[in-house]
Amino acid sequence: MFKLKNLYVRRSLLAIIVGTLVSPAMALDLMQSYELALKNDPIYRSASKDYEAGLENNGIGRSAVLPKIGAAYNQNANRAVQWGAQYTGGPQTSTNWSYPSNYSYVQLTQPIFSLEAFARWRQGIAQADFSQSKFIYNTQDLLIRVAQAYTDLLFAVDQLQFQAAERDAFLEQWNVAKKLNQGGEVSMTDILEAEASYQVAEAKVIDAKDAIENAKRKLDNITGEPITNVNDVTKLSAGFRYLSLPTMRFEDWKEKALASNAELKAAENNVEVAKQEYRKNHAGHYPVVNLVGALTTQQSNTVTSINNTTNQSYLGVQVNLPIFSGGEINARSSQALANYEKAQADYDVTRDKIVTELRKQYDFVVSGKQKVAALTSAQESATQLVKAMRKSVMAGERINVDVLLAEKGLFNTRRDLAQTKYNYLVAYLKLNQLGGSLEVNDFEKVAVYFKK
Repeated sequence: MFKLKNLYVRRSLLAIIVGTLVSPAMALDLMQSYELALKNDPIYRSASKDYEAGLENNGIGRSAVLPKIGAAYNQNANRAVQWGAQYTGGPQTSTNWSYPSNYSYVQLTQPIFSLEAFARWRQGIAQADFSQSKFIYNTQDLLIRVAQAYTDLLFAVDQLQFQAAERDAFLEQWNVAKKLNQGGEVSMTDILEAEASYQVAEAKVIDAKDAIENAKRKLDNITGEPITNVNDVTKLSAGFRYLSLPTMRFEDWKEKALASNAELKAAENNVEVAKQEYRKNHAGHYPVVNLVGALTTQQSNTVTSINNTTNQSYLGVQVNLPIFSGGEINARSSQALANYEKAQADYDVTRDKIVTELRKQYDFVVSGKQKVAALTSAQESATQLVKAMRKSVMAGERINVDVLLAEKGLFNTRRDLAQTKYNYLVAYLKLNQLGGSLEVNDFEKVAVYFKK
């Protein structure tokens, strides 16, 4: 489980140093992006306040079983007319009275037996636990969103390089076709085909530039600090080491996820909230017993007690017994029971979804090593091919377009290799998140790959 206490310590420290670590003139790396997101990401700030509000459910629920003390004071100015005979058979007379009166009391009420109060107490605990599980998920999700947005931007830059290389290759093909056409070696159709390929590649370059701008804005929204130049974003370092996992068995990861996954914990807490909501409504069929005690003071309460003061205290048991509520209690109980069963079904849906996603990210991490190794070898071969093509051009055996086509293949391999590395690193974070063990130090392990 994510350690919230350690998280708050980190947040406090990061808030102090973040202003000195990052400035618009400095390169932005992955860890600095996370530090900025802690302070500026609106989704995370909203989640923090939602968590603070949710924790208060604990006190709200507990108040249902604790004593309640109330006090009141009334000060009145009274006017009264008293009619009557002073003696039997005597004449009717009236007397006008004008006098002040006051009344005050202090009352204590303590539930002795109340199924509804007990259900509210347990529901408050479950609601607070739900808020904590939800906040843990949102805290872990911030790490994932920062890493995803950061790598998406870098991949968009890689994609532009590939599209530019492809465009340049088609442009060279077009130029060669025009020269050959002048010598009668190729037809106009070949020129038109080369021109069409170039124009399509040019359109892809424009799309790649738009993709960079879109990815940059997504990262800007998370960090709260606009990136003026994408070249200021630190790229993936050359040395790439595989991350170690605490266990390589999928069943171990599945067991961890079912026990500690934050999203699954939140679904479990939601089931308990719905269960107590049903008990709270069903409690309307049962009596409520309260211990009631009060102290009262009355002065000039009626015209017959003007200028008289009465002090009274009492302690007793109050019993409220429901008899008939028009069917409301039955209807609310049935409604709450249906919502409880729905929450149970939602838990099963969440569990199945998490296990499926866990398997997907587990496979990404495990197969990612093999894909990185294969593409690394392919990149080395493509690099050697480019060198060989350049030597062939110098020897007159090849033309420049052959070099450009080889470079296009090299950029394509580099792009695929970079994407595989990005996916591997993000999958590592997601795997730990789904396993319920993702913490900042796991993110730091990934951030090392984006250090100059």
